[in-house]
Amino acid sequence: MKRFTFLFLIFICLLINFFGITTFAKLSTNVLKEGVYTVADLQVSPENLYNITNVSSTEDAYILVFDENYVILQSLRLSPSIKSFNLVPLQPKNKLVVLGKTEIYIAPRPVK
Repeated sequence: MKRFTFLFLIFICLLINFFGITTFAKLSTNVLKEGVYTVADLQVSPENLYNITNVSSTEDAYILVFDENYVILQSLRLSPSIKSFNLVPLQPKNKLVVLGKTEIYIAPRPVK
């Protein structure tokens, strides 16, 4: 019985690898930690305008927005005292770089 269970588990593992079953992590929220992000992965709409907020009360955040040719569109330093700041219009091919020991939050800009 032990041999059958062991062979069955190996068969299942090989079967999963054979069909290439993979999982993809998706961002479920717009709170971002330090890293490089593609705007298309952030699930933001190119028609909307967005604000960016530093979540931390003690650390600065440095934000860089690049276009598809790696030209800097916007460079920000968000101190904890800044409530929020307007981002340039984001396109799906843009890259967003977050630096610092903090988290940032991207939210749609309220319509006035």
